[in-house]
Amino acid sequence: MWAAVADLGVPVYLHPREPLPVQQAIYAGYESLVGSAWGFAHETATHAVRLMLSGLFDRHPGVQVILGHLAEGLPFLLPRLEHRLDKQQDGAGLGTARRKVSEYFSDNFYATTSGHFHTRTLFDTIAELGVDRVMFSADYPYETMEEAAGWFDSSLLSANDARKIGRENARRLFAGIA
Repeated sequence: MWAAVADLGVPVYLHPREPLPVQQAIYAGYESLVGSAWGFAHETATHAVRLMLSGLFDRHPGVQVILGHLAEGLPFLLPRLEHRLDKQQDGAGLGTARRKVSEYFSDNFYATTSGHFHTRTLFDTIAELGVDRVMFSADYPYETMEEAAGWFDSSLLSANDARKIGRENARRLFAGIA
């Protein structure tokens, strides 16, 4: 599949899902965390990290992955992950990646604002990922376009950054995709 994605030059949106029933034991007694409140982000972020460590982006350096919800917490978690991976002595479970996770993140991932309408978090995501890799999104049916647009319009972004995030980054990423 990844070879075909690379050949086509199209991005892949890695969309959240609930953890499989056999993986839901950690949520016992807190079932409201299984879905979009927590489990979606946890599952998707873990999958994205596994892609980074798998060597996928060494084999297919042009593959681009889109993560919603301001990248599912990865802008904040990856620096710690990378620090701890660098400290591990035996390398067990590190996969076949040749580069640091932060390099894959900044070269192979985009984030959308979908369903995460918090300005400080947006600015932190921009600081980690760069303004050219963040795109506006609403997250329908969980959120409304009115809520997303109202937040975005009052987010204190510069006009240039708002134009990039609101339109230009997606236009550039999806150029040529019919």
